[in-house]
Amino acid sequence: MNDFRHALRQLAKAPGFTAITLLTLALCIGANSAIFSVVHAVLLKPYPWRDSDRLVYVYNTYPLMGLPDAGVSIPDYLDRHEAVRGFADSAIYHYASFNLADSGTAERVSAVRASPSLFSTLQSGAALGRVFTDEEAQPGRDRVVVLSHACWQTRFAGDPGIVGHTLRLNGEPYTVVGVMPRDFYFPAPRIQLWVPFAFTPEQRSDQERGHEFSTMIARLRPDTDLAAIQRELDALQRRNAERLPDSRQFWETSGFGGRVTGFLARNVRDVRSMLWLVQAGVAAALLIGCANVASLLLARALARERELAIRAALGAARSRLVRLLLSESLVLFLVGGALGLLVALGGIRGLSAFGLTLLPRAYGVQLDLTIFGFTLACALATGLAFGAMPAWSASRGEAAGALKESGERASGGRRTQRLRATLVVGEIALAVMLLATASLLIKSVQRLEAQNPGFVAENVLSAKLTLAGPAYEDPSHRTAACERLLEQVRPLPGVTRAAITSSLPFGGSFSQSSYDIDGYTPPAGQPKPHGFRISVTPDYFAALQIPLLRGRTFTAQDDARANPVVIVDRVMADRYWPGEDPIDRVIIRGGGPEPVRCTVIGVVAAAKNQSLENPVSKETLYYPFAQLPDEYATVVVKTTVAAESLVAPIRAAMATVDPAQPLYDVKTLTSRVDEALLARRAPMALLSLFSGVALLLAALGVYGVLAFAVVQRTTEFGIRLALGATPRGIAWLVLRQGTVLVAVGVAAGLAGYLALSRVVGQLLFGVSPADPLALSLAPLVLAAIALLACVLPARRATKVDPMVALRAQ
Repeated sequence: MNDFRHALRQLAKAPGFTAITLLTLALCIGANSAIFSVVHAVLLKPYPWRDSDRLVYVYNTYPLMGLPDAGVSIPDYLDRHEAVRGFADSAIYHYASFNLADSGTAERVSAVRASPSLFSTLQSGAALGRVFTDEEAQPGRDRVVVLSHACWQTRFAGDPGIVGHTLRLNGEPYTVVGVMPRDFYFPAPRIQLWVPFAFTPEQRSDQERGHEFSTMIARLRPDTDLAAIQRELDALQRRNAERLPDSRQFWETSGFGGRVTGFLARNVRDVRSMLWLVQAGVAAALLIGCANVASLLLARALARERELAIRAALGAARSRLVRLLLSESLVLFLVGGALGLLVALGGIRGLSAFGLTLLPRAYGVQLDLTIFGFTLACALATGLAFGAMPAWSASRGEAAGALKESGERASGGRRTQRLRATLVVGEIALAVMLLATASLLIKSVQRLEAQNPGFVAENVLSAKLTLAGPAYEDPSHRTAACERLLEQVRPLPGVTRAAITSSLPFGGSFSQSSYDIDGYTPPAGQPKPHGFRISVTPDYFAALQIPLLRGRTFTAQDDARANPVVIVDRVMADRYWPGEDPIDRVIIRGGGPEPVRCTVIGVVAAAKNQSLENPVSKETLYYPFAQLPDEYATVVVKTTVAAESLVAPIRAAMATVDPAQPLYDVKTLTSRVDEALLARRAPMALLSLFSGVALLLAALGVYGVLAFAVVQRTTEFGIRLALGATPRGIAWLVLRQGTVLVAVGVAAGLAGYLALSRVVGQLLFGVSPADPLALSLAPLVLAAIALLACVLPARRATKVDPMVALRAQ
């Protein structure tokens, strides 16, 4: 304790040194803690369900059709729920949305329709009331609802008598049977209520196979693993193939089967590499900052060399001297870590500007005990590692020699210079690795942003609506409501086009299905055609400026009474009719006894639906909304004015059509595309920021080493000048030392980057991880700035007065 009190007094005597050191440590440790809070929330933190590491997703898979993860049909779920012995429990669910009109204005709420086993699979119960039962998951008896804690608090003011209360969801009465605990959510915090998934006898039959709009989860037994579950799924599929010979050929040609994957691993698979790369980048910035602090501590320790020599002469052991100096280092790093927590708190709020808080599971980002522990570990580890080096080096001198001299001994100077030079080489190497990575990511994002998505996103506003409930059970009523809405929207000032679609590019959901082509038989061993299916109104292609390549688009005459028609994209035309005219060909939609024969009337350009990265490889078929109306619809408006100015008028138009059907998820199409780029833009922006910090710190490190060298070699320079050396020659000595440090650091940095380039390559698009332009730019920029840092010490060396230097000696 005495050592720490002494350390505090010593640091108080050097306020400038203390302030600079604490600022550097607070920024570096705080940035690490902020980024780690995201890494912890997204990749490491367990879900709020008991033994969540035992939870898995179970998918249908069609690998030969390019569909590795599909939904699950109800018969598939029932088979697996009953037959897979490795499952302790399992459940099926799908997303839903309800228009809640309990009182006042209708509000759209996010919901999940789930089997009652969802709660037992998650091993969670209600905090108030109960969850729904198997008896309530029956058609006609399923009008019960469980509320989330947040919905209960915000919508019903935490009314303890809410159980038994009746809500109107999509115009139908539902009875509240329970409220979940505060920390419960599934599958995401935005879900506000859960209702039973009631299976009809038809849905339980084999005829329902292929209707895969749901998701299955399961809890593994403690004595099983994913490999064992996969073997059981494969065996079950073989038994079904023998039992259902009519489906066997399709299953074989598509590679159909069941696939199991870890719950957490599946949810974060698209962001795992990116987050660890960002964490590595900020850790590199921390090491660079700590190296600079170690250099400052070393200079401070050597300035006190005479004091240390006196202590040694009075009997202080070397270990005592190391402990004395190390105490100062630990005080600095611990106080810096405490300040870093404040920086981390502000940093977490600022991370939203980079989009990291929009990543999967990032809603749990906060400063909790784990982050406090991480920050403390950072402070202690860096304090011990980077404080021990200068302490050990400064305590090596001999007491007698130090008392005879002024403390600027050649041996101590050479030893110190080597240590500081090593630190600076490490700083430059890490800075080069960061700069190279950042420059490649910048180039990658630029290439990605330059991709043509097949449509024009600018000046397009979109808003979703759900046409559900008794009033819309007849599909024609959905069509009529959409037509009335468009009639209200088209005359609005600034609106040039208005349309309805069942699925919007980058809108988050798409329907896919198999189909047949009249006169086409797939080659032996090949699956049936399979593609995206979208229903649109006539102005959809004009609103998104999707080019028409052949034929015509839909008109108002393509209604439910007209002959069924379809528009295909170029991918489908080139795949099935290369060099031929696809107009008037026939697509057969749906199976069973009454398939629908649709005539191809047009070909449009291919549009990317989910990602800018990959070329369009799966075809899209567009059907008239009037002939295939969907329960979920999106209004698309092309405008010449600010899109935000149309939000209120469009909401008012919907209220005129049906006040019980609110619009939701109102966004511009540009913002939807930007969200798809988030996983690439975020690491680019953050690593660019950290690279700038690393560049500055590395330059300061070079300057510090050379400035210290000039002070150490003042007598040598005086003698050289007295013997006839020129100022230019003295400057060259200093610049040569700086050039060697920069060259070695750059070479080490490039070698280090190339060793890890495969990791960086996973986040690149259209750019090689060994791109020569980007890799040469980073070292050149750093070398130029680092060499500029050499100029001032070199200039100072040329100003040494030989007489003053010799007199000092």
